[in-house]
Amino acid sequence: MNINFEYYKIFYVIAKNKNITKAARELRISQPAISRMLKTMEEQLNTKLFIRKTKGVMLTKEGNELYQLISSQIDGIMKAEKDFAKILNHQSWKISIDKSYFNYLIKKRKLDFLFQNDVYFTQNNDFQLLNKQLTNNLIDFAFISEPAHDQFHPSLHFKKIQRLHFVLMTNKKSDNQSDLPLVIYHHPKFKNIYENYFSGTISKKRHIIEVDDYENILPLIQEGYANGVLIQEFLNPQIQKNNNYSFTSLPDTYSANIGILYNMNNELKLKEVFKQFYS
Repeated sequence: MNINFEYYKIFYVIAKNKNITKAARELRISQPAISRMLKTMEEQLNTKLFIRKTKGVMLTKEGNELYQLISSQIDGIMKAEKDFAKILNHQSWKISIDKSYFNYLIKKRKLDFLFQNDVYFTQNNDFQLLNKQLTNNLIDFAFISEPAHDQFHPSLHFKKIQRLHFVLMTNKKSDNQSDLPLVIYHHPKFKNIYENYFSGTISKKRHIIEVDDYENILPLIQEGYANGVLIQEFLNPQIQKNNNYSFTSLPDTYSANIGILYNMNNELKLKEVFKQFYS
């Protein structure tokens, strides 16, 4: 048998709705057209698939067996068609994020427009992996800080959104300030600051604390367990005015750009969605 796949889809939707009119509405096909295609399918299979009733249809024994055989496959294909249509219509996004930078942009209301679409987020601080994912179109784009030393693949482009600055925060109430460890975010940018700016003052491994979540840095400083490197723009103004703390700005060479890393093949799509960053 060489039956048109669309006939199987029509059969599936009719069986699911138990009504030809409802199936026609879901598929956006006229009821007479659906009836004709169903009749053709039954002729090709040489069997009756439905019994007509006053308020709909019911599957015959043979129809029910066919439904059990194909329902999961047809359902999966129809779902895939809908998901793919969303991607083509720029309504579905696969986005990699650095949580700390992304949360900052959310709080600043810079990404409200993004949530008008279907979005899937994944967290990833591995730049080499992002390079591969974006190059092979496995994700649409990434919110990251611009790498200092790693090179982009030639097909990728970084669009700057904002420049961030780093500060050393200390708790004035802590005893033996010089003996306290330094707490940093487990991220290449922070490691670069530790290895270069602090290399002459903090050299022993026991003098550094790395945390996987940026939000864990501030509590360690506030409780007097450590000094820490923080992003100035992320700090609450009330904390910066608190006399219990002191802040030392790091040289501008250690500042960072945050932005969007994307495949240049998707530039038109990006410009359409991220209009405010391209104006």
